[in-house]
This record gives sequence, structure tokens and C-alpha cells, in this order.
Amino acid sequence: MTPTRPPFRTLPALLLSLGVGLCGYYGQKWYELPTYSEEDIAASVELNLRLDLQRRGPHLQPDAAGLARMREMVQAEVEGEIRRERDQVQLRFGVGLIALVLGLGQLAAQRLLARV
Repeated sequence: MTPTRPPFRTLPALLLSLGVGLCGYYGQKWYELPTYSEEDIAASVELNLRLDLQRRGPHLQPDAAGLARMREMVQAEVEGEIRRERDQVQLRFGVGLIALVLGLGQLAAQRLLARV
């Protein structure tokens, strides 16, 4: 008969390894996220606006007020995409931290209960 590990000792190891893996991977992703300046965002807005206007064709071009509204919408989309990307990486990094804390808590609880 082969010896097996008790299941209550496997949970902290799984949580710790999951936490370290998630924190390491998404911590690196967070570190590598680019920082966008106002000029970068403005250039992206203008490029996306030009592409949208080209897709519309010459007969569906907006007036000055419509162009300003389109520019605001495109800027909101660009800033929203940047924010979504950053939030997603930070959320997954946070999940890794939670897994680490839970794993350490399980490990500490097992050690304390083993003494009793």
C-alpha cells in the first residue's frame, strides 16, 4: 500500500502555489503595462476617429457638432479600454494575493491545531 498525503495538508500547498503563480505572472504583466501620456491617447483618438470617418463614406460625414461628439465617444472608448486592461490585471493579481493569504492562514491553522 502506498502512503498518501492527508487531504487537509494538500489545500494549503495548492493555495500557496496558486497564489505564488498568479502573483508572479500578473505582477509581471502589471509591471509591463505601458503608461500612456495624454499625447498618446490623443493620437490614438485621432487615428480611430479618422478610421471611423473613412468607414462612413463621403456622404455620411458629420457636421462640426457631430464630429465633436464622435471624438468624445472615441476618447471614452480608448480610455475605457486602457482602464479595463489595467483593472483586469490588478484583479487577477489580487486573486493571487487572496490565495496566498488563505494558504498561509490554512498552514498557520494546521500548525496551531497540531500543537493542541
